[in-house]
Amino acid sequence: MVTSPEESLNAALDAAGHPWQAAENPITQLSEAERRRRLGVPLPDEAERAAIATRHERVLAFHARPRPAAAVAPAAFDARDVAGGNYVTDVRDQGSCGSCVAFGSVSVLETTAAFTRRQPALELNLSEAHLFYAHGKSVGVTCDTGWLPRPALRMAHDIGITYEDYFPYTPGNSGGATLNGDWPNRLARASDVVDLTGKPDRIKEHISTYGAVTACFVVFADFFPYRSGVYRHVTGGEEGGHCVSLVGYDDAQGCWIAKNSWGSGWGDGGFVRIGYGQCEIESWQVVGVTGVRLRAWTGTARVLGLWSDGAERNAWTYLENYGWHRLAGTSDQVQSTMLTQMTAAKVAGRQVNAFTDNGVVDTVYVY
Repeated sequence: MVTSPEESLNAALDAAGHPWQAAENPITQLSEAERRRRLGVPLPDEAERAAIATRHERVLAFHARPRPAAAVAPAAFDARDVAGGNYVTDVRDQGSCGSCVAFGSVSVLETTAAFTRRQPALELNLSEAHLFYAHGKSVGVTCDTGWLPRPALRMAHDIGITYEDYFPYTPGNSGGATLNGDWPNRLARASDVVDLTGKPDRIKEHISTYGAVTACFVVFADFFPYRSGVYRHVTGGEEGGHCVSLVGYDDAQGCWIAKNSWGSGWGDGGFVRIGYGQCEIESWQVVGVTGVRLRAWTGTARVLGLWSDGAERNAWTYLENYGWHRLAGTSDQVQSTMLTQMTAAKVAGRQVNAFTDNGVVDTVYVY
């Protein structure tokens, strides 16, 4: 008897004890070709597949062992809820373009920037378009070729990417946006880029320390209708490669918490829990960064704190949602003027707009 894909999936989930739930969503309503167009990680060649398979065997062996008593990372972490603070930016939609690597990489930069500053309300919306249509294009990347997170984050380190308002994203750049010429003054640059591929313990440690990593994995046909629960591949063929950001994990459930880029109507509000060792998610490319340097105007912000120890040019200000910044200045007089402005703004409850460069304020306007 011929069965439909939905019936085959339900039967497979029944046989597996229903580890996760499936449902129709905006992705399942697309054609097969359109679904695959959202998978933007090129499948590896034969040699790389062999290397991935070797790493994958080691990963499975690691997960089969009991959790080490001396494990550095906590047993669970979720960057969406750290002491009540959410360090993960909103789920976005890459649309009909194989740009998932840009979205996964930008998600990592945004979460890392907020989490390492301990600023869950940090207003940061970086440009996937700059990363994909400018940096990616310079090395031959297109919506059809896809990309990989290692070179993408390396470009975010070497050159940096601007904010969304300076190069807005549309699928295939169908909106015709161009890069704002002032982008070097509205820029995020990754600090050290760390390759964590094949090392689940270090992946957990990095996520719990810095907030997120990118990860590539094999997408099977049953992934598209995922709704909730811990996804484990149960049926269907290989569709392609995909990139997401991992923003947490849970040892009790045996899963990673991933932020996808297919809109909030897919999955669990745009997120998915993927079982440890599934779909080679730890074994393909897992990459993180240890910090993000920001160079931009803050926009209006309140001055919440000031500090100085009397040493030469050692004055600091705490800006709402941005944290501590050192006051710069080409001379003692310039810094003294800035400190006076910040003090007056704090006392009067007035807002300021500060130009910051990697934690240093060199220009400020008081409103």
